[in-house]
Amino acid sequence: MDGVIMFESVWLDDYIPNLNVDAIAPLWSDIDTYSRGLIQYEQATNGPLLRQASHEINRAFPGSNFNASWVFVGTWLKVEFEPDTGVTFQVVLIADDEGHSFVLMNYGPLPADQQPWMAGYQTKDNTHQYIIQTASTSDLTTSTNVGIPGRWAFSVNGTICSEFTVILLRDSEYFFLPVIIFPPHKDIIAPLWTDIDTHTRGDISYTLATNGTLLKQASDEINRMFPGTRFTASWVFVATWEKMEFEPDTGVGVYHNHLVAESRFDLSKTSNVGIPGRWAFRVDGNLERCL
Repeated sequence: MDGVIMFESVWLDDYIPNLNVDAIAPLWSDIDTYSRGLIQYEQATNGPLLRQASHEINRAFPGSNFNASWVFVGTWLKVEFEPDTGVTFQVVLIADDEGHSFVLMNYGPLPADQQPWMAGYQTKDNTHQYIIQTASTSDLTTSTNVGIPGRWAFSVNGTICSEFTVILLRDSEYFFLPVIIFPPHKDIIAPLWTDIDTHTRGDISYTLATNGTLLKQASDEINRMFPGTRFTASWVFVATWEKMEFEPDTGVGVYHNHLVAESRFDLSKTSNVGIPGRWAFRVDGNLERCL
């Protein structure tokens, strides 16, 4: 929420100096989306977004002959920065198939921020770090390291994690809702859509695989539940809501592929495929394209 991407679950309410985590921060500060603005993100492995990303990298780094194979775009759109002030900024993660990765940070008009802030990136133990040195947040709009005012670009060679695929909504009480949304049409997959709190306990994790043991396990489970399908998975996405607060002092989660819902509901006992605690549905079509 506060203008930063991290690769683990950390609850933030503003910029925390010396926090020992991997972080990519276009503008890490106390930013409010409760009263205005949106946080949007998307990823692509084909199509016009990859062509645009390749063009922008070759523009920023002439002679690189870069050809993107994966891109992730996160946009903080008209979020509240100061009272009655909406600002927009963006981070773009880009990688190819040869281990080359880049980070772009784009800034619209920004006022000066009186709160502590940081723009740049860092790794655990500060093995790699770059902090954009400007006198004020307002200078991010006009400064640059690649000759394009309002843009900063960094080469961070190595594989960037591409598991940015779940949209975590908030309800009117600002709690996370365990539901997956497929933009732009708002199709929904909801294992348990209700008022669930991750502020006090629990974690939301997710992973995506196109090879390895997870695909084999997925194939085995589908063939177990739908005999005769001879299904072989080529792509699998797993989202887990683990030990989250469901009612006061009650954690819910998934353990050993079975839902443990310590509540009055019967989801942990019922099934449509003969495996208590599991419901399975055939939804022919390409989910990978939706995500």
